[in-house]
Amino acid sequence: PVILRNEHFQIYPPYNIRVMLLLLSLVINEVGSLGQDSGWVEIFNNGNSPENLNGYFLVTKNRVLPLSGVINSGEYKVFHIGLSMNSDSVSLKNGSITIDSYSWISLPSSGSVGRYPDGSGGFRIFLVPTPGRKNELPSSLDEQSWGKIKALFGPRR
Repeated sequence: PVILRNEHFQIYPPYNIRVMLLLLSLVINEVGSLGQDSGWVEIFNNGNSPENLNGYFLVTKNRVLPLSGVINSGEYKVFHIGLSMNSDSVSLKNGSITIDSYSWISLPSSGSVGRYPDGSGGFRIFLVPTPGRKNELPSSLDEQSWGKIKALFGPRR
């Protein structure tokens, strides 16, 4: 039998069309810190139709945030939720089904971590967070951005 899979699922026949469409459409697109135990998660609708968020939850190690409203095709929605900067994860769930998740050992104290390109790419560090809009890579590296990179990846004191 053919197995459908994404990063988090393997689906065996008979296929649940609703679950397959959810796996392809809603994603955690960007995660950012607002300081210790505070942050935000951006959800992106990569699908072709609006999705009702009632029944969805964002889940971290210590918190569960019920979602509501509608997210249109190509739309970004940002939700504020407690995030630990060190060793945490966030999952987007619909009932008991995990739609998408992202885990980290350390979130940048400034900037964010997000998908590039939006909705389908791998996660990377963004020096300039883009909550609620398209993730963009800098076209050039200015002195301030280079300083942030050195601070993130330079020797620890």
